[in-house]
Order: sequence, then structure tokens, then C-alpha cells
Amino acid sequence: MEAYVFVECDDDPAEVVRSLRDLAGVKRADGLFGATEVMALIEAPDLAALDQVIIDIRDVDGVEFTDTRIIRDI
Repeated sequence: MEAYVFVECDDDPAEVVRSLRDLAGVKRADGLFGATEVMALIEAPDLAALDQVIIDIRDVDGVEFTDTRIIRDI
């Protein structure tokens, strides 16, 4: 399973991106222009593991809010 996680920061977005890139399950993390400051592409074998990656992201210093969108085949 894969998902996009949009992250709003209450700290330096560059620091958040660097921290996210070190997390297991995060395939990519990038800064964005606009209201949402960071986006991460995450991957896990099942929903429970995907939930854990999201929890790990929320635990990163500087992360204020996350909005997750699970990717589906259409």
C-alpha cells in the first residue's frame, strides 16, 4: 500500500523533511510551496503498517498536522 501524507509544520519545514526521510516506510519527502509545507510518499505492506508509518510521522518534532490520502488503482 502507498499513501501521500501532507504535513503542516510548526517548525522549520527543512528539518521536518530531513527527519521524515530517515523514517522507515517513507519513500520520499519533499518541501512544497503553499499552505501545505511538506509531502511524504509512504509505503507499507498493509493498513496496520501504513498506520504505524503515519504515527511515526506525527511523532516527528515540528509536525503540527497531517492529512493522509491512500493511493488506489483506478
